[in-house]
Amino acid sequence: MNPTEVATLLNNPDCKIEVRHIEVANGYQLRVYSFTPNQASTARPVIFIPGWTSVMDGWAPLLSTWAEQRTIHYIETREKRSAIVPKKVKVRDFKMLRHAEDLKAIINQLNLDSNVLWFGSSLGATVILHGMFEGLLEGKSAFLIAPNSQFRFPIWMVPLTAAPWWFYSPLIRLGLPYLKWRLKEPKQYIRYKRTLTQAHLLRLKRSVQANRRYDLPTNLGRIDAHVAICIAASDTLHTGTDSHGIADALPNGSLVEVPSNQYAHEADVIADIDAWEASNLQ
Repeated sequence: MNPTEVATLLNNPDCKIEVRHIEVANGYQLRVYSFTPNQASTARPVIFIPGWTSVMDGWAPLLSTWAEQRTIHYIETREKRSAIVPKKVKVRDFKMLRHAEDLKAIINQLNLDSNVLWFGSSLGATVILHGMFEGLLEGKSAFLIAPNSQFRFPIWMVPLTAAPWWFYSPLIRLGLPYLKWRLKEPKQYIRYKRTLTQAHLLRLKRSVQANRRYDLPTNLGRIDAHVAICIAASDTLHTGTDSHGIADALPNGSLVEVPSNQYAHEADVIADIDAWEASNLQ
């Protein structure tokens, strides 16, 4: 999307919008949206990493308000359709470490220091934790929505690792009824349906192959940032026990419970983020 299309999607927020591709490694270029409020803000910039195959439409209710309040750099990871990639993509290109290295390269090119708020969801949240564990990503704080310690895809997705990429479309459509049954929040199902049906199929396959046996390192004690793990009781896709375990393993980890996963995608969650920052980052 160009800046005009983004502004329309977000209902014309009071901010400057910049869209660009930033080169990382191995011929990959990732799309980055930068939102700068027209009114000066002293709040630390937000580095926003959406979830696996996530599209901006699902984050529009949050971004439309947040972009008027603080600078946001919204980074789309390399499995997304927006990325410019080499002619031949490999499984190792989509491992968690590669994503973290991408973020490091982009942060350097944006000339940002550690005084940022990392914000991520699902895969994006896990990438942030992995990057901090590896010492690649620095920051005083991170607000993470339902990070995963593992990516154990449901049985219906296992054939995706062996099937030709062009067979993904019918397999995904066969799996949507399972997803609808599994998710108890109708709007969450709509978001996942939209992201899966709009995904780049070959990159989706490589990402599944790269991450289906991933395990978040258990020794998270080396992460000294203040980290909020945001959970929703009604979110049946991201388990609460997983989130509790991650929060407990972090020296400065805490849990923030919200009413629903959809709530975490809307402007209401800004108050929760502000309150958590105020109480943890004095």
